[in-house]
Formats: sequence, C-alpha cells, structure tokens
Amino acid sequence: MTSPEKLATPETVRKALQRAYSLGQTYWQQADSESFSQNRKADETAAKFQALVEEAVAKTSFSGAYGKVCCIGWAWDDGEALSVVGDEARVLVNAIDRITMSAPQYGLTTIVGHYVANFDLRFLMQRAIVLGIPLPTWFPRDPKPWAKDVFDTMAAWAGPKDSISLDNLCKVLGIPGKDGVDGSMVAGMWQRGEYDAIAEYCRADVERVRNVHRKMQVAFGELAA
Repeated sequence: MTSPEKLATPETVRKALQRAYSLGQTYWQQADSESFSQNRKADETAAKFQALVEEAVAKTSFSGAYGKVCCIGWAWDDGEALSVVGDEARVLVNAIDRITMSAPQYGLTTIVGHYVANFDLRFLMQRAIVLGIPLPTWFPRDPKPWAKDVFDTMAAWAGPKDSISLDNLCKVLGIPGKDGVDGSMVAGMWQRGEYDAIAEYCRADVERVRNVHRKMQVAFGELAA
C-alpha cells in the first residue's frame, strides 16, 4: 500500500538517472585525482550515489512500468490471511490460481483494500500485461473506488481528492498499525533476502485492512458491532 505522492513517473526516473550519471562522473574525477582532499571527497560522492540508487529503487518499485511483484497477500472473508512470495511470474500465477479456486461460484466478488483501486489492482494488471499472464474474470478491468466489485478503504475514509495512509487510519480507529515496516522498505528487504519478513508484512497488512473494513461495515450497518 502506498500514497499517490510516492509513485514514480518517467520524469522522476529521468532526473534520478541524470543525477546518478553526474555523481558517477564526479566520483571518477575525484578518485583519479592526485589531491588527497579530492580522494576523500570521492568517498562522500560514492555514499551519495548509493543513497540515490536506494531512493530510486524505493520509488520505482511502486510503478507498474519499472517495479515488480514480489509478494501478494489475501484472505477470503474471515478466513486465514495467506501470501505468496518469490519470483514475480510464479507469484502472480500462484496467487491468481489459489484465489480463483477459493472464489464463490455464484454472486459478486468484492475486493477490499487500502488504495486498492488506484494502486494495487492497477499495478497487478500492468504487471500481468507485461508478463502475458491471463487475468481471471473476477479481476476488475477498470477498478473504481466505489464500484460494486471494489471497496477502497482509503477512498471511503478520505474521499476522492484526499488520502490517508493505512498506518494513520489504523491509529485513528484504534487498530494496531504497521510495526516499523512500510511498502517503501520492501525493495530493500527483497535485496537483503528477507523473503519471509516480506510475506509476514503482507499478511499483517491484510489483517489491518480487514479490521479497518469491519469498522466501516459497522458504521454502514452492514455488520453488528
């Protein structure tokens, strides 16, 4: 889950690449210099370059054009929160197959999530298009926050022009929030091989969204308090 301001755009990617190229040129000039002070500055430049790379990875991971799916978490109604983590194509196919097998044969399937209409579902659709993976019939082709097949907890709370993070919404509603991990950290966790931690974070997010949705269902008269 993320907020709109964190999404990468082609312009932000272009600027990041330009900055990285400039830092690379500066580094080699400083490293090849016979001046001791310039050699010391080379270490500072290298640190700036690494920080820029990490920032770019964190931002582009939210773009369907540049990022990849490493984990998908879900739950049916009151069922156990599940997740699949690993190779992108395998994750998509495995999650789609398992969700489809558990889907009700009759009636409307409603997908619940936080910022799910404008981010999660669209990101998954974009990656499926890139990889040539067929999407199931229950997957919305043009998800809208208030459509019958989608319930977006962020839109339900903040409206169409505002936003609120899942963590902040949980705190407002008295629900345990995120435990020191958010979506921007997943790329770094993946690089460090922390796959189980990613899967656990994903399942915990499913539980948080479910608890938020239940609070809203009570207010809307759809669930007993």
